[in-house]
Amino acid sequence: MKRIFIIISVVFVLTGIASGTEFTQRFNAKEGFTLKLPHNWVRIPGEVLDEHSRKLQLTAPDAEKSAYDYGFQLSGAEHWFACPYILIWLNKSGRIPEGKMKKLSKENRSVEEGSKPIEEKISGILNTEVGEILYDSNDHILWMTFLADAEKIKGLIATKLTRKGCIQIVCYAEDKDFSEYRKLFEDIVNNIYLSKDMEYKPRITDSIPIISQINFDKLLSHVFTSALLIGAIWLLLSRIKKKA
Repeated sequence: MKRIFIIISVVFVLTGIASGTEFTQRFNAKEGFTLKLPHNWVRIPGEVLDEHSRKLQLTAPDAEKSAYDYGFQLSGAEHWFACPYILIWLNKSGRIPEGKMKKLSKENRSVEEGSKPIEEKISGILNTEVGEILYDSNDHILWMTFLADAEKIKGLIATKLTRKGCIQIVCYAEDKDFSEYRKLFEDIVNNIYLSKDMEYKPRITDSIPIISQINFDKLLSHVFTSALLIGAIWLLLSRIKKKA
């Protein structure tokens, strides 16, 4: 067991060096995945995330309740949820056929051909635009960018499939700084290690339309909307605090 741990550690270090990002922190989640972060990032306390969710529920009482499992941000900020930061939500509602992910990516690419704009089916928030949507079949990750124009926030959402659902990583940055942090966000996602119990295994039936018609649109819409609402709420609170 000790030998296996050493091998995994070496692989993570080499991967971090190859990607151009120096990761010096390792966070082992109790659910069975490992996250790598730079030295100058800190974990957002659980009680702060819980308060986050409570304020979201008060602001949007009719929305489905959503709570993030983990959060991290750049150290040295004046308050929690100051950009840049990331929020992590684990969905354990059941295995998601990757055919649904591929379909979503194809729909986005066909928007110019006259199909319904993908942002209308996902965000449900005015002045929010969904940009590129790409599915990486090798790592089983759906990548999606968004822009909340009113808050001047741009972000990256990575949905990594697992055996029991998915891990969704929502990365926030100010619009003007997004290009600076995008590579870091991508490196963090690409360096997530899943235990064998969580690792996603494709199936031949994943591309069969009838089998793939689970209520995935509702799941993605709920998580995406919650992510943006939470960001908007805390931006508003931070502004109020500064004025006070």
